[in-house]
Amino acid sequence: MAMGRNSRRIMGLTGHYAGLIAFAIFTAFPLWWAASVGLSTNPENMYSFPRSFWPTEPGLLWFAKVFTDMPFLTYLKNSTIMAVMTVVGVVIVSVLAGYPLARLKFVGSKTIFVIIILTMMLPSEVAMIPNFITMKHLHLINEYLGATVINFSAAFGIFLMKQAFEMVPQDLIDAARVDGATEMQILWRIMVPVSAPSIAALGIFTLVNAWNDYLWPSIILTSREKLPLAVGVFNDLTGPFATSDSMVMAAIVMTVIPVLVFFAFTQRYFVSGMDGAVK
Repeated sequence: MAMGRNSRRIMGLTGHYAGLIAFAIFTAFPLWWAASVGLSTNPENMYSFPRSFWPTEPGLLWFAKVFTDMPFLTYLKNSTIMAVMTVVGVVIVSVLAGYPLARLKFVGSKTIFVIIILTMMLPSEVAMIPNFITMKHLHLINEYLGATVINFSAAFGIFLMKQAFEMVPQDLIDAARVDGATEMQILWRIMVPVSAPSIAALGIFTLVNAWNDYLWPSIILTSREKLPLAVGVFNDLTGPFATSDSMVMAAIVMTVIPVLVFFAFTQRYFVSGMDGAVK
């Protein structure tokens, strides 16, 4: 009987890890291929599978050209500025909106929350024209703020923080109110520190999305000097003026590396924060 249970357990674990390995290979395939092509000085085997998974005449020629043939560092600076602005804006708005929805009782709170959640079902393209007209009247065309402000009121962020704040024990909040703390003091001195993992998860999730944002920045930013990586790399290295597919792949890898490094050092906060919000 014990042998049967052990066998089933071993088979279950084997299937579990086999599935994870298969998913990891499937997920890493595009980046692995892009890195291999970018490292191939001679790209003749670029579309020869599976030969293309290993660099042909390995070298850093195409990676060097990314820095010499395009303003890569300028694009990197722009992406960093816009990502940081978006993270700060989303966290502040989500915290300020999530707290009253989670802890304050007022007429229409449930209706407001439902409306906020319903906005997640609308494609972002629906708001492109109204947002562009608004940014034009606010004189934010070709400005970092204009490229980021529309993302500040993120429905997912408000939902995540509402769930996190609802997990904080009510006794802790009541004790603070008895001591004379205002609602803003309760929010910033109690709720925010206790919900730090969820806030960190929201920041990481927002940064990745902001780093990869392409459509809205390509519309609102008109000068090359302010383009982020996603837009600048696409505009410079694709289309009729593309010089090399290998250079495109090298640029893609360089674009992804900062996010991978950031996520590698912060993934535990992301996992713990998302786990807490789900509970």
